[in-house]
Amino acid sequence: MPERRVLGQPLRSFVDELALCVAANGGRGPALSWPEDPMTLPALLELPRPARPAPGVNSTVPGGPGAEELAAELGRRLQLRVRPSFRFLSPDSPVVDNVPNGAESTVTVLEGACRCVLSRVGEDPAPGPSHPLGMRLRSGGTLFVPQVHTYRLSEIHVPTTLLRLDLESPG
Repeated sequence: MPERRVLGQPLRSFVDELALCVAANGGRGPALSWPEDPMTLPALLELPRPARPAPGVNSTVPGGPGAEELAAELGRRLQLRVRPSFRFLSPDSPVVDNVPNGAESTVTVLEGACRCVLSRVGEDPAPGPSHPLGMRLRSGGTLFVPQVHTYRLSEIHVPTTLLRLDLESPG
């Protein structure tokens, strides 16, 4: 059995903040959070990740060893199975719709920015920026997406990298 590695303080802080966010908002609604520790984003940027895929290739790839360790620690805290993945968005990316998979998730912007519109599953998102659950996600921010919500990403003007953590029941 592989030995469990201990996360550094900035990543432990990130896990603590995500666990609190999920516990406080699960079953209630979406939430947006920013790291309290100023070293969290640099630590997240140091996580090993695959190279950015070529344009036109599937832009979502499974998380690597560092993301797996982060996910395992969050899973222990929440008593859930947590699946990490990276999503790479190009400035020319078309609108990206999240396909609901029945799990809650968190989406952290590691690099770049994009517009995000949340809606309940089965409802069309509002077309304009006046939607009450529309926002611009920027580097360092984390969006908690409950089971009953989906999101649409657009207005991607610079290369953007997301860390997505799907929170699934352990069964």
